[in-house]
Order: sequence, then structure tokens, then C-alpha cells
Amino acid sequence: MSAILIRRLATAAPTLLAVILLSFVLMRAAPGSPFDGERPLDPATRAAFSAAYGLDKPLPVQAARYVGGVLRGDFGPSLVYKDFTVGALIAQGLPVSLTLGGLALVLALALGIGGATIAGTHAGGIADRAIMTAATLLTAIPSFVTGPALVLVFALWLQLLPVSGLDGTRSLVLPVVALALPVSGAIARLARAGLVVALAQDHVLTARARGLPPRMILWRHALRPALLPVVSYLGPAAAGLLTGAVVIETVFGLPGLGRYFVQGALNRDYPLVLGVVILYAALILLFNLIADLAYGWLDPRVRR
Repeated sequence: MSAILIRRLATAAPTLLAVILLSFVLMRAAPGSPFDGERPLDPATRAAFSAAYGLDKPLPVQAARYVGGVLRGDFGPSLVYKDFTVGALIAQGLPVSLTLGGLALVLALALGIGGATIAGTHAGGIADRAIMTAATLLTAIPSFVTGPALVLVFALWLQLLPVSGLDGTRSLVLPVVALALPVSGAIARLARAGLVVALAQDHVLTARARGLPPRMILWRHALRPALLPVVSYLGPAAAGLLTGAVVIETVFGLPGLGRYFVQGALNRDYPLVLGVVILYAALILLFNLIADLAYGWLDPRVRR
């Protein structure tokens, strides 16, 4: 386990640095300027703004200054939200995004593993075929399609839940469900395949021949190895929930990082977009590390 941790930490720092530099160059290479508005600025005013924010310096100098600031925890000022730093905006939106993504991940695990357990223990039956068909459909339909459909049914037609905004826990129901459904379908397919293989292992057949109850066989001998493919998928799944939350937060009007990311990209707010990208990259690396550690806990061969 310690070897896995050391290897991951050794590769995380250069990976994050590469993400910062590549994102920095791509943002600067994109057409447009944060100072473009409905009325074009005169050259003198534009030059003054560029000098104030250090945009008149050569690109390598700007990149070095930005990386140095990030290492000190300073993501710079926002170019659009004049009275806020990027760190302050992230501090406002991050709790909403983490709450949304965390609840969606918990719901996806509950739906996926629960459905896989029923399907795997009734392999080849009607329940198995129905659950796997539903899981395939959920995986194929993206969250930005599921979200408006849920709004149409439960908010507009049935008027059971709010359409958008953040006003209590009821306003999180639809975005959490929309974000969790595609991931739950993928988890169900992976867990069901692992469970079918685990139930056919010799030690499980031996336990069944000894007369152990099916529930005990499932929980003690079959489910743990069956979850290994799911654990391997959790890192990318968490990353998918983060990136998917950008769209879902925009669709449902939630004040999370997704709204700041979209607005920053549209307005060429370089520091804000870069700050969100760096945060997402760091969280993805963290989730992959947690998934590797969980894989080692489930499979002792990895620890050895």
C-alpha cells in the first residue's frame, strides 16, 4: 500500500504541473480578450488594463508568475468579478459542487450495486435482463438530456420539485438524480459481471455445498471480489461526476463551480477558468489515489 501511495504521489505533482501549463497556454491561445465588451476599448485603456493584470508580459513570464502564485495558494484576481479573487469564488462554489457530486456518487453506488446484486444472483432470469437493459439505457443517455426530462416531468407537469435554484434540500433532488443515473448504470454492469464470476468460484461453490445461507455467501465470499471492477471505475466515475456537474449546475441554476467555470470561459476570465481547472485536476488525482488504495484493501494481492 505504501508503494502505491509513493508512486501515485510521485506522478501527481508533475501531472498537475503539466495540466496547469497546458491549460494556461490554451487559455491564452483562445481568441478574444477579457476586456472585450459591447463597446470596444481604446488602445490606451486596453494597454492599461493589460499592464494592471500582467497580460502585457511575455507568455513564459506570465506562466512562471502564475505557477509561483499557485504554489503559494494564490490563484489571482478574477477579471470579470471585480471585487472577488478566484480563491474567494472557489470557496463559494466548491461546497455546492462537492455536495452535489458526493450525493450523486452515493446514490449511484446504491442503485448500481443494489441492481447488480439482484441481477447477479438471478443471472439469466427476467430480473437480470430487465436490470441490465435499464443499466444500458441509463449509461447511454447523458445527464444533460436526463436533467431537462426530469424537470419536465417532476417540476413542470407534476409540480413536485423546484425547477432551478438552490432553496433547501428539495432543490438538490433532480440534479443529484440526473447526475447519478448514468454512473449507476455503468456501476450496475460492472458489479453484475464481477458478481457472476465471483459466484462461480470454487470457494463459493464449496461454501454453498456446506449449506451456508445464500445471504452469508453473498456478503462474505462473493460481493467483495465482485466490487473490484467497480473500485477501478470509481476514480474516472468521480471525475465524470465533477465534469458532469458543470453542465448540471448550469441547467439547474445552482451556484456551484460549474456556473463560474462557464461564465469564466465565455468572458475569457483566465484566472477563474484556470483556478477551476486546477481544482478539478487535483480532485481527479485525489479520487484516483483513493480508488487505488481501496483496490488494495479489497484485493490483498495488490498489497503484496
